[in-house]
Amino acid sequence: MYNRAFLFNGIGSKPEKLLVNLPPELKEKYDDYLDAAFGRLKLNKDFDKNTGYDKKVAEWLISLICDRVIFEHYIDKGIIPDIGAGYSSGIVSISGCFGSVPHEFAHDIIMMNRATMRCLDEHGEKLDMGVVIGFSYDDISELFAGRFSPDELIIGSGNSKFHVMISGKADAVQKALDFALSEGAIKAFGFGTGVAYHHPLMKKYSQEYVDFCASTRYSAPVYPILSIFDREIMTTGEQVLRENQLNVYTPIRWDLAIKKLEELGVTEFFDVSANGAVSKFSRVSRKCKIYTLEDV
Repeated sequence: MYNRAFLFNGIGSKPEKLLVNLPPELKEKYDDYLDAAFGRLKLNKDFDKNTGYDKKVAEWLISLICDRVIFEHYIDKGIIPDIGAGYSSGIVSISGCFGSVPHEFAHDIIMMNRATMRCLDEHGEKLDMGVVIGFSYDDISELFAGRFSPDELIIGSGNSKFHVMISGKADAVQKALDFALSEGAIKAFGFGTGVAYHHPLMKKYSQEYVDFCASTRYSAPVYPILSIFDREIMTTGEQVLRENQLNVYTPIRWDLAIKKLEELGVTEFFDVSANGAVSKFSRVSRKCKIYTLEDV
């Protein structure tokens, strides 16, 4: 039933790493969308002139704008998805691209991260996220067992057999990264985000965000979306709304989502990120292929 899946990346890549991959015709479309979005949201296109929380969300919006450009490019090329999935903020992006909400509302959701960051600062929370390369979800679970409490640190996402994201208290994240390196990790580094997305402790700090997600009507997506939380196929607006609300504080098993898509018959995966980021931390079986913008 499903052969082709579009995969939407989360926030992480710096704007310059995304934009360098856009050919002139796509860069022109990106510029038009950027002007419209930043003008409406009163953000400065010179990122350094945005201050405080605005500076972070301004960079994060670039990922969504690039996703839209790449998504529309694939569609224009006749590459039509049978289903899709979004990793972390990729849930917000796919909600816009697959037509559940207007792109403007997707941008407004990203802007609501300012309220969450403000709440964390007001409560003196020091949080972070990080990546460990070289270990699987089960490897890291065993490695950290008994060393960190769930209140301090959890696996925010099992991405593949060699790539794991951790999330929690900033000092615990750093200790975990150092320990992973000492145990043979190929690479381990922190994000320095000041937030711990996909950790349950975020729930009490993100109520404004969660409430805002429900402030508009969600349409049924044009193409089905696989939930990365319970791996059900979402075909209604209500399901997409719930996915967005769960997003901030609920752990992900991206590796299991990819496996589920394969079980559903998907053999062609299309990375919608401008720099092929999804393909770098995802793994599919040998009978499948992940295509990037460069391939297309």
